[in-house]
Amino acid sequence: MDASTDWTEDRKQRIRAALRDRAEQDLQASRQAAAAQASAARLDEDASYDADALSQSDEAGELSGLQDDAVARQERLLAQIDELDLSVREAAGPGAVVAFGGDHYLVGVVAGELDVDGVRIEGIAADSPVAAAIAGKRAGETFTVNGVEQRLDLVV
Repeated sequence: MDASTDWTEDRKQRIRAALRDRAEQDLQASRQAAAAQASAARLDEDASYDADALSQSDEAGELSGLQDDAVARQERLLAQIDELDLSVREAAGPGAVVAFGGDHYLVGVVAGELDVDGVRIEGIAADSPVAAAIAGKRAGETFTVNGVEQRLDLVV
């Protein structure tokens, strides 16, 4: 499949599916880590413990809270992925796939590099400087971020 043409809503839905798969895997890993930390924080109420064991339990409890935060972030990411309008469009904004500088991006969700239909795609947060600079722009238009001018090669 050509990287710069043949962009359909179905193809964009495959991007969503790949994002969901990765986010669900990350969520599962976060849930497992949170459960492990919560388990490490529990002490048998009928036993006595020295200061070191109590300190380790407290630390595991704090780490459990951090893991719970990671779970909540992953759940919010899944919701963002599900809420993105991935209809084909002419102007850049959340849900658009854009290309510039030889790379492809999905606007509206933070994501590391994915390969979909032979195209590497990364996510751009909707509130990022790049998203703000390209908002409403069409393919062929230019934008500037950090003093560097770029041209949008693709907006769908």
